[in-house]
Amino acid sequence: MDIVYKILPVLGAVMVAFLIFTFGQKLSEKAFKQKTSKRVKDLMGVETKKSKVKPTDFGSEDYKIRLAFSRYGIDVYKREKLAMNIARLGFALLFVVGLHFVFGLPIMTSLAGGIAGFLIANSFSVNAWSKLKNDIDKEIPIFLSGFTSTIQVNPNVLQAVEEESTVLAINSPLKRWLQERFVRLGQDKGISALPDLVEEAFKISNSLGIMIFLVGRLWKTGGMEWKRSFALAASNLEGVMEARMMGLAAGTAAKNAVMVIIFVTMFVILIMARNPVFSRSMESPVVQAVYAATILMMVFGYGFMGNMIDSKL
Repeated sequence: MDIVYKILPVLGAVMVAFLIFTFGQKLSEKAFKQKTSKRVKDLMGVETKKSKVKPTDFGSEDYKIRLAFSRYGIDVYKREKLAMNIARLGFALLFVVGLHFVFGLPIMTSLAGGIAGFLIANSFSVNAWSKLKNDIDKEIPIFLSGFTSTIQVNPNVLQAVEEESTVLAINSPLKRWLQERFVRLGQDKGISALPDLVEEAFKISNSLGIMIFLVGRLWKTGGMEWKRSFALAASNLEGVMEARMMGLAAGTAAKNAVMVIIFVTMFVILIMARNPVFSRSMESPVVQAVYAATILMMVFGYGFMGNMIDSKL
């Protein structure tokens, strides 16, 4: 019975952590939701659709979850929500049990570790989607450089896109999207597929959306004058993308520096919790609340900083 009384507070802490995390996530989504793609599309005159996103659509939450698990060879098709909830609860329970039983931290502080477990589980889908977007953005200048020359010789836009996409790496996400989405839908629906393709491209990144918008204008208009205009716009976009890659590298370095600070702080907290001199002070509810608040501020602060950096790039 003693082990039951020890486990029940841990399970309760996990449940409370889940409720706190869910509430905080909803507030974060409403307060810090990115609207940069909408501003770019409004500036370019691209109509924004208000149709509800289906669960199987490219770029949806289910798609991101499948993408994250596929990196580890796990197929969660039609079981995305279940797989994500299992991962959240698993990581939360692992953190709470580890902090409470292994490192000897009190339940209140271990609860904050449970919330950190939820965030780490969520970061799988977020990081997988961010990696896909960044990999695509890195290859846009390469594609545009070759496509600008190819279109001068081959006036067929679909053929030029398909031909130039073959130059990209075998496992290139941009190559896969261009061939499986742009070329295939273009062949099936013709020029009427452009609005859906532009909308889908903007879901990935503003840079890809602008590129597909320009390619679509070239497809609709044609002519030597528009080819020259496209070449000039593509050159400007390449310069913007190079600057964005530099900003992405700086942002990644800043995230890594903050992560080091978080690990050092956690290490100091753990050492103090295991030290007999400070262990008595951990029995105070005030001290426990301070440690829990410190962990929560670090976790949410890192997430907020990451969202802010990503939204500016």
